[in-house]
Amino acid sequence: MFWADELLKNRKGKELINDAWTPSGMVHMGGVKGPVIHDVIYKVLKQKKTNVKYTFGFDDFDPIDGLPPNLQKSHQKYLGVPISIAPSPDGSGSFGDYFGDKMLKLFSELNIEAEIYKTSQEYKKGIYDKAIKFVLDNVDKIRKVYEEINQKKMFPTWFPFQVICPKCGKLGTTRVTAWDGKEVTFICEPQMVTWAKGCGTKGKMSPLGGNGKMPFKVEWAAKWWTYGVTIEGAGKDHASAGGTYDVARKICKDVFRKEPPLKLPYEHFLSGGKKMASSKGVGLSAEELLEVIPSQMVRFLMIKTKPNQAVEFSPKGTDLFPKLYDEYQKAERAYVEKSDDNLARAFELSQTDGIKVPISIRFTVLSQWVQMPNMEEVIKREGLENWAKYARVWVQKYAPDEEKFQIQKELPKKTDELSQKQKDFLGQLIKELKTETNPEEIQTIVYNLAKEMKLSSKDAFAAIYVAFIGKDHGPKAGWLLSSLEKEFIIKRLNEASK
Repeated sequence: MFWADELLKNRKGKELINDAWTPSGMVHMGGVKGPVIHDVIYKVLKQKKTNVKYTFGFDDFDPIDGLPPNLQKSHQKYLGVPISIAPSPDGSGSFGDYFGDKMLKLFSELNIEAEIYKTSQEYKKGIYDKAIKFVLDNVDKIRKVYEEINQKKMFPTWFPFQVICPKCGKLGTTRVTAWDGKEVTFICEPQMVTWAKGCGTKGKMSPLGGNGKMPFKVEWAAKWWTYGVTIEGAGKDHASAGGTYDVARKICKDVFRKEPPLKLPYEHFLSGGKKMASSKGVGLSAEELLEVIPSQMVRFLMIKTKPNQAVEFSPKGTDLFPKLYDEYQKAERAYVEKSDDNLARAFELSQTDGIKVPISIRFTVLSQWVQMPNMEEVIKREGLENWAKYARVWVQKYAPDEEKFQIQKELPKKTDELSQKQKDFLGQLIKELKTETNPEEIQTIVYNLAKEMKLSSKDAFAAIYVAFIGKDHGPKAGWLLSSLEKEFIIKRLNEASK
Protein backbone atom coordinates (compact mmCIF):
# COMPACT_ATOMS: atom_id res chain seq x y z
CA MET A 1 0.00 0.00 0.00
CA PHE A 2 1.26 3.46 -0.90
CA TRP A 3 2.67 5.27 2.16
CA ALA A 4 0.03 8.07 2.16
CA ASP A 5 -2.85 5.61 1.93
CA GLU A 6 -1.34 3.57 4.77
CA LEU A 7 -0.84 6.66 6.91
CA LEU A 8 -4.44 7.82 6.50
CA LYS A 9 -6.37 4.54 6.37
CA ASN A 10 -7.83 4.84 9.89
CA ARG A 11 -8.32 8.61 9.96
CA LYS A 12 -11.83 9.89 10.65
CA GLY A 13 -13.46 13.29 10.99
CA LYS A 14 -12.54 16.76 9.79
CA GLU A 15 -8.88 17.35 8.94
CA LEU A 16 -6.76 20.50 8.84
CA ILE A 17 -3.33 20.05 7.28
CA ASN A 18 -0.76 22.76 7.92
CA ASP A 19 2.81 23.42 6.84
CA ALA A 20 5.02 26.50 6.91
CA TRP A 21 8.27 27.94 5.60
CA THR A 22 10.38 31.01 6.34
CA PRO A 23 10.76 33.10 3.14
CA SER A 24 14.29 34.32 3.77
CA GLY A 25 16.24 32.72 0.94
CA MET A 26 16.14 30.76 -2.29
CA VAL A 27 14.29 27.43 -2.30
CA HIS A 28 16.54 24.39 -2.67
CA MET A 29 14.93 21.29 -4.18
CA GLY A 30 14.49 19.68 -0.75
CA GLY A 31 12.54 22.76 0.31
CA VAL A 32 9.53 21.67 -1.74
CA LYS A 33 9.47 18.14 -0.32
CA GLY A 34 7.39 19.15 2.71
CA PRO A 35 4.80 21.12 0.68
CA VAL A 36 4.47 18.26 -1.84
CA ILE A 37 4.13 15.59 0.89
CA HIS A 38 1.41 17.59 2.64
CA ASP A 39 -0.31 18.22 -0.70
CA VAL A 40 -0.36 14.48 -1.46
CA ILE A 41 -1.95 13.83 1.94
CA TYR A 42 -4.50 16.53 1.14
CA LYS A 43 -5.33 14.98 -2.24
CA VAL A 44 -5.66 11.47 -0.78
CA LEU A 45 -8.06 12.77 1.87
CA LYS A 46 -10.06 14.59 -0.80
CA GLN A 47 -10.35 11.32 -2.72
CA LYS A 48 -11.71 9.76 0.49
CA LYS A 49 -14.40 12.50 0.57
CA THR A 50 -12.96 13.83 3.83
CA ASN A 51 -13.77 17.37 4.97
CA VAL A 52 -10.20 18.63 4.63
CA LYS A 53 -8.34 21.92 4.35
CA TYR A 54 -4.64 22.51 3.60
CA THR A 55 -3.03 25.74 4.79
CA PHE A 56 0.56 26.84 4.25
CA GLY A 57 2.15 29.65 6.23
CA PHE A 58 4.88 32.01 5.14
CA ASP A 59 6.62 32.66 8.46
CA ASP A 60 7.59 36.18 7.46
CA PHE A 61 7.53 37.63 10.97
CA ASP A 62 10.84 35.97 11.88
CA PRO A 63 13.84 38.30 12.17
CA ILE A 64 16.57 38.24 9.53
CA ASP A 65 19.47 36.42 11.18
CA GLY A 66 21.74 35.86 8.18
CA LEU A 67 22.31 37.07 4.62
CA PRO A 68 23.70 35.60 1.40
CA PRO A 69 26.94 37.22 0.17
CA ASN A 70 25.19 39.34 -2.48
CA LEU A 71 23.00 41.04 0.15
CA GLN A 72 25.63 41.58 2.86
CA LYS A 73 26.23 45.19 1.90
CA SER A 74 22.68 46.33 1.11
CA HIS A 75 20.83 44.55 3.95
CA GLN A 76 23.33 44.39 6.81
CA LYS A 77 21.40 47.11 8.67
CA TYR A 78 18.23 44.98 8.58
CA LEU A 79 19.66 42.08 10.56
CA GLY A 80 17.26 41.52 13.46
CA VAL A 81 14.35 43.21 11.65
CA PRO A 82 11.30 41.05 10.77
CA ILE A 83 11.35 39.63 7.25
CA SER A 84 7.98 41.22 6.56
CA ILE A 85 9.30 44.71 7.36
CA ALA A 86 12.77 44.68 5.75
CA PRO A 87 12.67 45.83 2.10
CA SER A 88 12.91 43.49 -0.86
CA PRO A 89 16.32 43.11 -2.56
CA ASP A 90 14.74 44.39 -5.78
CA GLY A 91 13.06 47.36 -4.09
CA SER A 92 9.53 46.03 -4.60
CA GLY A 93 7.63 44.91 -1.51
CA SER A 94 9.20 43.25 1.51
CA PHE A 95 12.14 40.89 1.97
CA GLY A 96 9.64 38.11 2.66
CA ASP A 97 7.58 38.92 -0.44
CA TYR A 98 10.65 38.69 -2.64
CA PHE A 99 11.39 35.08 -1.67
CA GLY A 100 7.77 34.17 -0.98
CA ASP A 101 6.78 35.02 -4.55
CA LYS A 102 9.32 32.48 -5.79
CA MET A 103 7.71 29.78 -3.63
CA LEU A 104 4.25 30.78 -4.86
CA LYS A 105 5.42 30.26 -8.44
CA LEU A 106 6.68 26.79 -7.51
CA PHE A 107 3.35 25.99 -5.85
CA SER A 108 1.60 26.86 -9.10
CA GLU A 109 3.94 24.75 -11.23
CA LEU A 110 3.73 21.76 -8.87
CA ASN A 111 -0.06 22.00 -8.42
CA ILE A 112 0.20 22.39 -4.64
CA GLU A 113 -3.32 23.30 -3.55
CA ALA A 114 -2.66 25.07 -0.26
CA GLU A 115 -4.31 28.20 1.10
CA ILE A 116 -1.48 30.63 1.80
CA TYR A 117 -1.31 32.83 4.89
CA LYS A 118 1.39 35.19 6.10
CA THR A 119 2.26 34.87 9.77
CA SER A 120 2.99 38.60 10.04
CA GLN A 121 -0.55 39.40 8.94
CA GLU A 122 -2.03 36.83 11.31
CA TYR A 123 -0.23 38.53 14.22
CA LYS A 124 -1.42 41.96 13.11
CA LYS A 125 -5.02 40.80 12.73
CA GLY A 126 -4.94 39.47 16.30
CA ILE A 127 -5.42 35.83 15.25
CA TYR A 128 -2.79 34.74 17.79
CA ASP A 129 -3.69 37.22 20.55
CA LYS A 130 -5.55 34.62 22.60
CA ALA A 131 -2.62 32.20 22.32
CA ILE A 132 -0.08 34.93 23.23
CA LYS A 133 -1.98 35.84 26.39
CA PHE A 134 -2.40 32.17 27.27
CA VAL A 135 1.32 31.50 26.79
CA LEU A 136 2.38 34.49 28.92
CA ASP A 137 -0.14 33.56 31.62
CA ASN A 138 1.25 30.02 31.67
CA VAL A 139 4.92 30.85 31.31
CA ASP A 140 5.86 28.52 34.21
CA LYS A 141 4.43 25.56 32.31
CA ILE A 142 6.31 26.59 29.14
CA ARG A 143 9.57 26.80 31.10
CA LYS A 144 8.90 23.36 32.59
CA VAL A 145 8.55 21.81 29.11
CA TYR A 146 11.87 23.32 28.04
CA GLU A 147 13.51 22.09 31.24
CA GLU A 148 12.18 18.55 30.88
CA ILE A 149 13.27 18.17 27.27
CA ASN A 150 16.56 20.06 27.46
CA GLN A 151 17.46 18.84 30.96
CA LYS A 152 18.50 22.38 31.80
CA LYS A 153 17.12 24.91 34.28
CA MET A 154 15.41 27.93 32.72
CA PHE A 155 15.90 31.45 34.08
CA PRO A 156 12.82 32.59 36.04
CA THR A 157 12.95 35.86 34.08
CA TRP A 158 12.71 34.16 30.65
CA PHE A 159 9.50 34.76 28.74
CA PRO A 160 8.52 33.10 25.43
CA PHE A 161 7.98 36.35 23.58
CA GLN A 162 9.87 39.13 21.79
CA VAL A 163 8.57 42.56 20.84
CA ILE A 164 9.54 44.81 17.96
CA CYS A 165 11.63 47.61 19.39
CA PRO A 166 9.67 50.87 18.86
CA LYS A 167 12.94 52.75 18.31
CA CYS A 168 15.16 50.60 16.05
CA GLY A 169 12.50 48.26 14.62
CA LYS A 170 14.39 45.11 15.53
CA LEU A 171 12.76 41.97 16.86
CA GLY A 172 15.73 39.63 17.18
CA THR A 173 17.47 41.79 19.79
CA THR A 174 14.65 42.28 22.31
CA ARG A 175 14.07 40.39 25.54
CA VAL A 176 10.87 40.40 27.59
CA THR A 177 11.53 40.49 31.33
CA ALA A 178 8.03 40.76 32.83
CA TRP A 179 4.29 40.41 32.13
CA ASP A 180 1.59 42.12 34.21
CA GLY A 181 -1.41 40.68 32.40
CA LYS A 182 -1.72 43.60 29.99
CA GLU A 183 1.77 44.72 29.05
CA VAL A 184 5.24 43.22 28.83
CA THR A 185 8.41 44.91 30.05
CA PHE A 186 11.24 44.66 27.52
CA ILE A 187 14.79 45.69 26.71
CA CYS A 188 16.46 45.89 23.29
CA GLU A 189 19.86 44.44 24.18
CA PRO A 190 23.00 45.50 22.28
CA GLN A 191 24.80 42.18 22.86
CA MET A 192 21.94 39.68 23.02
CA VAL A 193 22.87 37.96 19.70
CA THR A 194 26.02 37.94 17.60
CA TRP A 195 24.31 38.67 14.28
CA ALA A 196 22.50 41.91 15.25
CA LYS A 197 22.96 44.79 17.68
CA GLY A 198 20.13 46.20 19.79
CA CYS A 199 19.75 49.88 20.58
CA GLY A 200 19.35 49.60 24.39
CA THR A 201 15.77 50.87 24.52
CA LYS A 202 13.69 49.82 27.55
CA GLY A 203 9.97 50.08 28.04
CA LYS A 204 6.53 48.53 28.38
CA MET A 205 3.99 47.70 25.66
CA SER A 206 1.11 45.42 24.79
CA PRO A 207 2.26 42.13 23.24
CA LEU A 208 -0.89 41.92 21.14
CA GLY A 209 -1.88 43.06 17.64
CA GLY A 210 1.43 42.38 15.92
CA ASN A 211 3.70 44.16 18.42
CA GLY A 212 5.82 41.04 18.77
CA LYS A 213 5.94 37.29 18.33
CA MET A 214 6.41 33.99 20.14
CA PRO A 215 9.58 31.93 19.58
CA PHE A 216 9.22 29.28 16.91
CA LYS A 217 8.74 26.25 19.17
CA VAL A 218 5.98 27.96 21.14
CA GLU A 219 4.48 29.59 18.05
CA TRP A 220 4.24 26.19 16.36
CA ALA A 221 2.14 24.77 19.19
CA ALA A 222 0.10 27.99 19.33
CA LYS A 223 -0.74 27.62 15.64
CA TRP A 224 -1.96 24.06 16.17
CA TRP A 225 -4.13 25.25 19.06
CA THR A 226 -5.43 28.34 17.26
CA TYR A 227 -6.22 26.72 13.93
CA GLY A 228 -7.12 23.22 15.11
CA VAL A 229 -4.39 21.54 13.04
CA THR A 230 -4.71 17.75 12.83
CA ILE A 231 -1.80 16.88 10.49
CA GLU A 232 1.60 18.55 10.18
CA GLY A 233 4.89 16.91 9.35
CA ALA A 234 8.42 18.16 9.97
CA GLY A 235 11.82 17.75 8.36
CA LYS A 236 14.52 15.75 10.10
CA ASP A 237 16.30 18.87 11.41
CA HIS A 238 13.18 19.73 13.44
CA ALA A 239 12.01 16.16 14.11
CA SER A 240 15.15 14.74 15.74
CA ALA A 241 14.77 13.56 19.34
CA GLY A 242 14.40 16.55 21.67
CA GLY A 243 14.20 18.94 18.74
CA THR A 244 11.73 21.66 17.81
CA TYR A 245 8.99 19.21 16.84
CA ASP A 246 9.16 17.40 20.21
CA VAL A 247 9.12 20.66 22.17
CA ALA A 248 6.14 22.02 20.21
CA ARG A 249 4.21 18.75 20.59
CA LYS A 250 4.83 18.68 24.34
CA ILE A 251 3.76 22.33 24.73
CA CYS A 252 0.63 21.54 22.74
CA LYS A 253 -0.20 18.61 25.00
CA ASP A 254 1.01 19.81 28.44
CA VAL A 255 0.26 23.54 28.22
CA PHE A 256 -2.55 23.96 25.70
CA ARG A 257 -4.05 20.61 26.76
CA LYS A 258 -4.65 19.64 23.15
CA GLU A 259 -3.64 16.46 21.33
CA PRO A 260 -0.85 17.39 18.88
CA PRO A 261 -1.26 16.73 15.14
CA LEU A 262 -0.48 13.42 13.49
CA LYS A 263 3.29 12.95 13.69
CA LEU A 264 5.00 12.78 10.32
CA PRO A 265 8.78 13.24 10.32
CA TYR A 266 10.42 13.24 6.90
CA GLU A 267 14.02 12.94 5.74
CA HIS A 268 15.97 15.38 3.60
CA PHE A 269 17.52 15.10 0.18
CA LEU A 270 21.28 14.77 0.53
CA SER A 271 24.05 15.86 -1.80
CA GLY A 272 27.34 14.14 -1.12
CA GLY A 273 25.94 13.04 2.23
CA LYS A 274 25.12 16.62 3.27
CA LYS A 275 21.71 18.25 3.66
CA MET A 276 20.92 20.42 0.65
CA ALA A 277 21.17 24.18 1.13
CA SER A 278 21.26 26.35 -1.98
CA SER A 279 22.66 29.30 0.01
CA LYS A 280 25.71 27.16 0.82
CA GLY A 281 26.04 25.78 -2.69
CA VAL A 282 25.01 22.27 -1.63
CA GLY A 283 22.59 20.57 -4.02
CA LEU A 284 20.18 22.04 -6.54
CA SER A 285 17.64 24.81 -6.21
CA ALA A 286 14.02 23.97 -7.03
CA GLU A 287 14.26 26.20 -10.12
CA GLU A 288 17.34 24.28 -11.33
CA LEU A 289 15.49 20.99 -10.81
CA LEU A 290 12.57 22.18 -12.95
CA GLU A 291 15.01 22.98 -15.76
CA VAL A 292 15.85 19.30 -16.19
CA ILE A 293 12.66 17.45 -15.22
CA PRO A 294 8.97 18.42 -15.66
CA SER A 295 6.79 19.41 -12.71
CA GLN A 296 5.02 16.05 -12.44
CA MET A 297 8.38 14.30 -12.21
CA VAL A 298 9.46 16.66 -9.43
CA ARG A 299 6.42 15.51 -7.46
CA PHE A 300 7.21 11.89 -8.34
CA LEU A 301 10.75 12.32 -7.01
CA MET A 302 9.40 13.74 -3.74
CA ILE A 303 6.83 11.02 -3.05
CA LYS A 304 8.00 7.78 -4.69
CA THR A 305 9.83 6.75 -1.51
CA LYS A 306 8.48 6.84 2.03
CA PRO A 307 8.93 10.27 3.69
CA ASN A 308 11.25 8.91 6.39
CA GLN A 309 13.73 7.60 3.83
CA ALA A 310 16.72 9.82 3.05
CA VAL A 311 17.55 10.17 -0.65
CA GLU A 312 21.05 10.86 -1.96
CA PHE A 313 20.71 13.17 -4.96
CA SER A 314 24.00 14.15 -6.57
CA PRO A 315 23.21 14.37 -10.29
CA LYS A 316 26.26 16.09 -11.74
CA GLY A 317 28.36 13.72 -13.82
CA THR A 318 25.98 10.80 -13.22
CA ASP A 319 23.06 9.05 -14.92
CA LEU A 320 20.73 9.88 -12.02
CA PHE A 321 18.30 11.90 -14.14
CA PRO A 322 17.99 9.31 -16.95
CA LYS A 323 17.30 6.65 -14.30
CA LEU A 324 14.59 8.88 -12.80
CA TYR A 325 12.96 9.20 -16.23
CA ASP A 326 13.11 5.40 -16.62
CA GLU A 327 11.50 4.93 -13.21
CA TYR A 328 8.77 7.43 -14.02
CA GLN A 329 7.98 5.61 -17.28
CA LYS A 330 7.89 2.34 -15.35
CA ALA A 331 5.41 3.93 -12.91
CA GLU A 332 3.23 5.03 -15.83
CA ARG A 333 3.15 1.44 -17.14
CA ALA A 334 2.24 0.23 -13.66
CA TYR A 335 -0.63 2.71 -13.58
CA VAL A 336 -1.94 1.67 -17.01
CA GLU A 337 -1.44 -2.05 -16.43
CA LYS A 338 -2.47 -1.94 -12.74
CA SER A 339 0.62 -4.00 -11.92
CA ASP A 340 2.52 -2.28 -9.08
CA ASP A 341 0.22 -0.47 -6.64
CA ASN A 342 2.92 1.68 -5.05
CA LEU A 343 4.43 2.88 -8.33
CA ALA A 344 1.01 3.35 -9.92
CA ARG A 345 -0.21 5.42 -6.98
CA ALA A 346 2.97 7.53 -6.99
CA PHE A 347 2.43 8.20 -10.71
CA GLU A 348 -1.22 9.14 -10.18
CA LEU A 349 -0.50 11.55 -7.32
CA SER A 350 2.40 13.13 -9.21
CA GLN A 351 0.32 14.61 -12.01
CA THR A 352 0.04 18.38 -12.12
CA ASP A 353 -2.54 18.78 -14.89
CA GLY A 354 -4.54 15.57 -15.11
CA ILE A 355 -3.21 12.13 -16.00
CA LYS A 356 -0.71 12.53 -18.81
CA VAL A 357 1.00 9.48 -20.28
CA PRO A 358 4.75 10.06 -20.72
CA ILE A 359 6.55 9.41 -23.98
CA SER A 360 7.69 5.87 -24.75
CA ILE A 361 11.24 6.60 -25.88
CA ARG A 362 13.93 6.35 -23.20
CA PHE A 363 15.47 9.59 -22.01
CA THR A 364 19.00 8.30 -22.75
CA VAL A 365 18.05 7.83 -26.42
CA LEU A 366 16.45 11.27 -26.57
CA SER A 367 19.56 12.81 -25.00
CA GLN A 368 21.54 11.27 -27.87
CA TRP A 369 19.11 12.59 -30.48
CA VAL A 370 19.42 16.17 -29.25
CA GLN A 371 23.18 15.95 -29.81
CA MET A 372 22.76 14.79 -33.42
CA PRO A 373 22.43 17.27 -36.29
CA ASN A 374 19.28 17.41 -38.40
CA MET A 375 17.12 15.62 -35.81
CA GLU A 376 14.73 18.49 -35.11
CA GLU A 377 12.13 17.19 -37.54
CA VAL A 378 12.26 13.67 -36.11
CA ILE A 379 11.90 15.03 -32.57
CA LYS A 380 8.96 17.17 -33.64
CA ARG A 381 7.31 14.35 -35.61
CA GLU A 382 7.53 12.03 -32.60
CA GLY A 383 6.06 14.69 -30.29
CA LEU A 384 9.21 14.90 -28.18
CA GLU A 385 9.80 18.66 -28.07
CA ASN A 386 8.86 18.97 -24.38
CA TRP A 387 11.19 16.28 -23.10
CA ALA A 388 13.87 17.30 -25.61
CA LYS A 389 14.34 20.64 -23.84
CA TYR A 390 15.06 18.76 -20.59
CA ALA A 391 17.42 16.39 -22.39
CA ARG A 392 19.45 19.34 -23.70
CA VAL A 393 19.81 20.75 -20.18
CA TRP A 394 20.88 17.35 -18.85
CA VAL A 395 23.54 16.99 -21.55
CA GLN A 396 24.81 20.52 -21.00
CA LYS A 397 24.85 20.59 -17.18
CA TYR A 398 24.78 17.09 -15.71
CA ALA A 399 25.71 14.32 -18.15
CA PRO A 400 29.00 12.48 -17.62
CA ASP A 401 31.57 13.02 -20.37
CA GLU A 402 31.03 9.55 -21.83
CA GLU A 403 27.40 10.50 -22.61
CA LYS A 404 28.39 13.63 -24.50
CA PHE A 405 29.44 13.69 -28.12
CA GLN A 406 29.73 16.08 -31.04
CA ILE A 407 30.04 15.46 -34.75
CA GLN A 408 33.59 16.45 -35.62
CA LYS A 409 33.89 18.89 -38.51
CA GLU A 410 37.34 17.59 -39.40
CA LEU A 411 38.62 14.00 -39.47
CA PRO A 412 39.48 13.11 -35.84
CA LYS A 413 43.15 12.40 -35.09
CA LYS A 414 42.00 9.23 -33.31
CA THR A 415 41.33 7.58 -36.72
CA ASP A 416 45.11 7.02 -36.92
CA GLU A 417 44.61 4.38 -34.20
CA LEU A 418 42.15 2.31 -36.28
CA SER A 419 43.36 -1.08 -37.47
CA GLN A 420 43.62 -1.81 -41.19
CA LYS A 421 40.67 -4.15 -40.84
CA GLN A 422 38.56 -1.37 -39.36
CA LYS A 423 39.59 1.02 -42.14
CA ASP A 424 38.72 -1.60 -44.76
CA PHE A 425 35.34 -1.99 -43.07
CA LEU A 426 34.68 1.77 -43.33
CA GLY A 427 35.68 1.69 -47.00
CA GLN A 428 33.20 -1.10 -47.71
CA LEU A 429 30.50 0.66 -45.70
CA ILE A 430 30.51 3.52 -48.24
CA LYS A 431 29.02 1.23 -50.91
CA GLU A 432 26.33 -0.06 -48.55
CA LEU A 433 25.18 3.35 -47.38
CA LYS A 434 24.91 5.17 -50.69
CA THR A 435 21.15 4.71 -50.84
CA GLU A 436 20.05 3.64 -47.35
CA THR A 437 18.80 6.26 -44.87
CA ASN A 438 16.54 4.24 -42.53
CA PRO A 439 18.28 4.07 -39.11
CA GLU A 440 17.23 0.49 -38.32
CA GLU A 441 18.31 -0.69 -41.78
CA ILE A 442 21.66 1.06 -41.37
CA GLN A 443 22.10 -0.72 -38.05
CA THR A 444 21.43 -4.07 -39.73
CA ILE A 445 23.82 -3.26 -42.57
CA VAL A 446 26.62 -2.51 -40.09
CA TYR A 447 26.05 -5.81 -38.27
CA ASN A 448 25.92 -7.88 -41.47
CA LEU A 449 28.93 -6.21 -43.07
CA ALA A 450 31.03 -6.69 -39.92
CA LYS A 451 30.06 -10.37 -39.84
CA GLU A 452 30.87 -10.77 -43.54
CA MET A 453 34.29 -9.17 -43.06
CA LYS A 454 34.96 -11.22 -39.89
CA LEU A 455 35.23 -8.05 -37.78
CA SER A 456 33.69 -8.00 -34.33
CA SER A 457 30.61 -5.80 -34.06
CA LYS A 458 32.34 -3.95 -31.20
CA ASP A 459 35.29 -2.99 -33.44
CA ALA A 460 32.97 -2.16 -36.34
CA PHE A 461 30.87 0.29 -34.34
CA ALA A 462 33.97 1.71 -32.65
CA ALA A 463 35.39 2.53 -36.09
CA ILE A 464 32.24 4.45 -37.00
CA TYR A 465 32.25 6.39 -33.71
CA VAL A 466 35.94 7.28 -34.02
CA ALA A 467 35.44 8.51 -37.57
CA PHE A 468 32.52 10.77 -36.76
CA ILE A 469 32.76 11.82 -33.07
CA GLY A 470 36.37 11.02 -32.15
CA LYS A 471 35.37 8.48 -29.45
CA ASP A 472 35.28 4.68 -29.48
CA HIS A 473 31.73 4.65 -28.10
CA GLY A 474 28.57 6.58 -28.80
CA PRO A 475 24.84 6.49 -29.58
CA LYS A 476 23.12 3.94 -31.78
CA ALA A 477 25.13 4.15 -35.01
CA GLY A 478 22.11 3.78 -37.28
CA TRP A 479 20.48 6.87 -35.80
CA LEU A 480 23.75 8.79 -35.76
CA LEU A 481 24.42 8.17 -39.46
CA SER A 482 20.81 8.77 -40.51
CA SER A 483 20.99 12.22 -38.91
CA LEU A 484 23.88 13.25 -41.18
CA GLU A 485 23.93 14.48 -44.76
CA LYS A 486 24.74 11.68 -47.22
CA GLU A 487 27.58 13.64 -48.87
CA PHE A 488 29.21 14.26 -45.48
CA ILE A 489 29.00 10.56 -44.56
CA ILE A 490 30.62 9.42 -47.81
CA LYS A 491 33.36 12.05 -47.57
CA ARG A 492 34.18 11.17 -43.95
CA LEU A 493 34.21 7.40 -44.55
CA ASN A 494 36.52 7.95 -47.51
CA GLU A 495 38.94 9.97 -45.36
CA ALA A 496 38.85 7.54 -42.45
CA SER A 497 39.38 4.42 -44.57
CA LYS A 498 42.70 5.61 -46.03
